[in-house]
Amino acid sequence: MEKTKKIRVLVLYDSIHGNTEQVAKTIHKVVVTANLDSALVKITESAKLNFDDYDLIFCGSPVIEWLPTAILMSFIKAKLKEHRAKRDVLPCAPLKTGKFAVCFGTYCGAHIGVKEATPMTESFFWHIGYSVIDKLHLPGQMRRPDIDKAIEQENNIEGIFGNIIGRPNQNDLQAVETYTVGILRHIGAIS
Repeated sequence: MEKTKKIRVLVLYDSIHGNTEQVAKTIHKVVVTANLDSALVKITESAKLNFDDYDLIFCGSPVIEWLPTAILMSFIKAKLKEHRAKRDVLPCAPLKTGKFAVCFGTYCGAHIGVKEATPMTESFFWHIGYSVIDKLHLPGQMRRPDIDKAIEQENNIEGIFGNIIGRPNQNDLQAVETYTVGILRHIGAIS
């Protein structure tokens, strides 16, 4: 991989039990290996980030009851309010040249598969002028202390994807590496 243009990348994520964090760290590792400037940030409600400082933003969360985590949703809503105050959310949502986003998430998907993961943060990025070039969804082992262990086990073994215990696994993370290289090539950041 050879760097073809200078870009700044933000890998922004929330993770509860480590599945999404594994994916975020894998994305970050690929970006750094490509000699690109990358920030890996686990979101907190008080995180201070200026999205305009970044050309490519990977934004990820576990999917909890069909949505990103409450912390990520709260952060994104605050960022939207901030961008509205700057008059940066305009009618027709004009795209900013050279600004891209990829939304990613981990989910159990025991009942309806990837359809459980699709409501993510994509529309926020379109609102602030970032072209959302793709979404990445990976099955991850359900780890829910708030539900009966037998139900959790049933979802992890008998769901639509079969046995997802230990996922995302090395094969999943290798696929994330390949995918990330493809995204970087797609936007011309590497050759």
